[in-house]
Amino acid sequence: MQGKGLLIGLSVTLRHFFSRKETVQYPEEKLVMNDLFRGGRLILNEKKCISCKLCAMACPNEALALTVEIDEQKKRHMKKYVHKSGRCLYCNFCVEACPTKAITWDKNYEIACYHIEELTYDAVKRNKEDENNEY
Repeated sequence: MQGKGLLIGLSVTLRHFFSRKETVQYPEEKLVMNDLFRGGRLILNEKKCISCKLCAMACPNEALALTVEIDEQKKRHMKKYVHKSGRCLYCNFCVEACPTKAITWDKNYEIACYHIEELTYDAVKRNKEDENNEY
């Protein structure tokens, strides 16, 4: 029968035309990222961090720059935790290397910026600013 392929194609088109749409209205609605999403910015939990620098050693692009202070009791404290997200491969090696699971990714996928300086940030300083803004 001639035109059988045309009828099958039209049936597929009509089925999709009347089905539920999967479009997300982006600025108003945002997608929910799952737990396996690698991206955004690194979140450092300073209470869990033991300042071992394993995350910086695991980074293949040297996107992490850490500054550690040692106090009088020979205890290590993180002074700076600089993440250069412009150099980052988002390979997740830093998160996997952390023995205390102190670093994670936030689920924000809107990280575009106009200036290269905005790609580098200090996670310790950012955490303190977030704590001050809560109160």
